Amino acid sequence: MTLLDVGCGSGILSIAARKCGAIVDLCDTDEQATQSAKENFMLNHEDFHRMWTGSVQKREREYDVVVANIIADVLIMLSSDLTKAVKEGGLLILSGILDKYVDKVENKFSSMKLVEKYQKEEWFTLVLQRN
Repeated sequence: MTLLDVGCGSGILSIAARKCGAIVDLCDTDEQATQSAKENFMLNHEDFHRMWTGSVQKREREYDVVVANIIADVLIMLSSDLTKAVKEGGLLILSGILDKYVDKVENKFSSMKLVEKYQKEEWFTLVLQRN
């Protein structure tokens, strides 16, 4: 399984995916985040396939799973690129969505099938499948 962690931050999501056997790529527009993710991969004795400082637009392939734990406005802004990054039949997992924005995000990704919708307090996660 291939996974792309968009807005990787510390790399925690992709490290967990790697520990489950995924081949992971990571990106973040913040150079400090990608540096932190590299350090955390080393600390966890894990490796990644590719990492870059920049947006999802710099990807070179489509993925089985794309994860993005980013604020709603950025998810909406990147909606087309996030959708294109997912292989046909693959999953897009969006998290970090405040309850007051979840409908707006859901509507923006309406071209994808909503598989799961999780809520914990005021935070939502959406699991979408590309048709």
